[in-house]
Amino acid sequence: MTEIAAIGLHRQTLSAQIYASLEGQILDGALAPGTKLSEERLADRYGVSRAPVREALAALQRAGLAEKIGARDRMVAVPNAEVIAQKYDLWWVVDVGRTYLASLAATEAECRDLQDLIDQMRAAVKRNDSAGYRERAATFHEAIRQSCKNPYVAELAASCDVHLRWFEALYDSHPDVSAVTVREHAAILAAFRTRDFTALSESIRTHMMRQRDRMLRLFAAPAAPAIDVG
Repeated sequence: MTEIAAIGLHRQTLSAQIYASLEGQILDGALAPGTKLSEERLADRYGVSRAPVREALAALQRAGLAEKIGARDRMVAVPNAEVIAQKYDLWWVVDVGRTYLASLAATEAECRDLQDLIDQMRAAVKRNDSAGYRERAATFHEAIRQSCKNPYVAELAASCDVHLRWFEALYDSHPDVSAVTVREHAAILAAFRTRDFTALSESIRTHMMRQRDRMLRLFAAPAAPAIDVG
């Protein structure tokens, strides 16, 4: 490897690490919407030159998590109701495709495992075990998509997942845990099992549009002010 190539690889590694750090802080709510992301101050904080910070901030902007302000700096993007609604619309469209492609390759054993997760979700609701429900619901969503091997669909889906994790961290400290959500997951699994595209599309849309409307109501609640942390 040439010296120039090695320098490029090192810079890419640094920018990727900085991106991952900033993305994690944004997604868990530590960096609130509107928080200024100063190229100079971040370079000082991470002990690097401005170049990898600039690349990381540009990547955050491309991902929709940051907005440019001024010549060099960015700030954490500020969601609005239209963006939230559009991201949920995109999510259900992409997730229908991803889940249907996964269903075509799914085995009966995988379907039984998914059914077991729904049974555990139902039991968690009866126990009023919010943490247990959320853990099993997350496992269900990951498992029902895992047989989709199309990398282009996966890339689109990953972008949607990032934004929905962000919205949940910002606005949804007490996620919906109810018998209604269990029934919605059961309907998704029934369509998945029979590889019924129409039923799968409708069941996923019903589930996600209800979550979208709930998120929009939560978004309308008063929010904490942004801070300037560099």
